[in-house]
Amino acid sequence: MTPAQTELLANLAALRSAVGATTTLKTILDDAWFESVEQAIRTVSPSHVVAADPSGFLYDFYHPRRGVDWFEKDQELALSGRISEVDEEGRFAIWLTGLDPIRTVLPRLDVRLGALAALPFKKSIVATKLAELKAARFGTSFKNHLFELSVLGDLAMRGVLVDIEDAGTGVDGVMRLDGRDILIEATNTVQKVIPEFIGVLFTDPNVEIDQVLKKLRKKVAEGRQLAWANGRPAVLFLARTHLGAGRESAQIALRECFAAPDFSALSGVVLSDTYKLYVTSWHAGQTPDVPLTAKETEQLATWYGTK
Repeated sequence: MTPAQTELLANLAALRSAVGATTTLKTILDDAWFESVEQAIRTVSPSHVVAADPSGFLYDFYHPRRGVDWFEKDQELALSGRISEVDEEGRFAIWLTGLDPIRTVLPRLDVRLGALAALPFKKSIVATKLAELKAARFGTSFKNHLFELSVLGDLAMRGVLVDIEDAGTGVDGVMRLDGRDILIEATNTVQKVIPEFIGVLFTDPNVEIDQVLKKLRKKVAEGRQLAWANGRPAVLFLARTHLGAGRESAQIALRECFAAPDFSALSGVVLSDTYKLYVTSWHAGQTPDVPLTAKETEQLATWYGTK
């Protein structure tokens, strides 16, 4: 057993314990998933151990100081709102590595999936979406499915989701703010445009910007989904992908889109740093066909503004 395999198995055990304490997520990442990943970790070539989980979910829930006594104590203080009691070294460690995603992100994912599962309408469609998510758990598309359901679940949790799979447009959902329906679409920038490389690397920002422009064009400017808004406001939730467009490049791309008439059906964009919908920023359209009201904009900025 190599050190890399040992570390992965420890991470897998911690994730399995945390998922086992959830309500809905444990029905998606079930025993079959954990056993499959464990078997792959134990048997694959050490040089290809990263291939043990094609979904990439396991690696996103690694934390370098998990189980370290002093860090766990400092983290507990931070999570309980008592960060002022953490010494300077501990605060620096939390700033450097962040809090353990098993303690922060995982519970949010479970609450969102639970809120989606509890929707009182279109129960058969909800069941199908959850089944599709479970079916994708062994593949690379898992995070894409999870982001869409996270968006819908987050809006359901906030009590504003009033429809999914809108019949007229095929968009992912509809939320109601300030008495008006707003079309919702959620998507990821799937392709990797930054090569995996250790060392000094210079990339072309135009490639990253172009990735976001093409993704938005597919949703707005080619007769798909949000292009069929027909006089209704429309908001896109866009998740960046690991080794995809960076945050700054994505924001530049959004400004270019908002300035172009081809994207005028887009009332605004929620940009998420990852599929986790954890670090987000809100971007209102500049001159959309249907602008959001001040109350709608304020509410979305409150929920999804830069944190």
